[in-house]
Amino acid sequence: MSCRHTLSLAETGALALEDAARDLDRAADAPTFLGALERNRRVWRSIGHLAAMRSWQVPNRRMVAYAMKTTCQASGRGGRDDQILALIDINRQVSAALAEGSDIEAIRSRAHAIWEDRGRPFGNDMDHWLLEEMEVSGT
Repeated sequence: MSCRHTLSLAETGALALEDAARDLDRAADAPTFLGALERNRRVWRSIGHLAAMRSWQVPNRRMVAYAMKTTCQASGRGGRDDQILALIDINRQVSAALAEGSDIEAIRSRAHAIWEDRGRPFGNDMDHWLLEEMEVSGT
């Protein structure tokens, strides 16, 4: 079975948001949690920019503003559990919308194959590559 050698920006965003939600959900200590929040901030900054540039319906400005505000608040004060759970939930909702019915694990497998075919670029793991792809492709 051959795999497509690109991901759409929506697929890249869907995967990055799902992974950011997973990282927030699994963070077991303060440094890991703060790293997950920083990653989430970067993902939402990129997704917000792309959504505005490409006139995507999802995420809308309100979703982007909420995610950015909640991420920043949680970074500064640690965040309440209900805020973090809401952030994880919005990440997953927007991820599902961007994936447009595609299985996120199938997108993840394709992304991993593409990343490996390209020689594991940027000297980082796949998560960092996804963010870099969104930033480069969106400009």
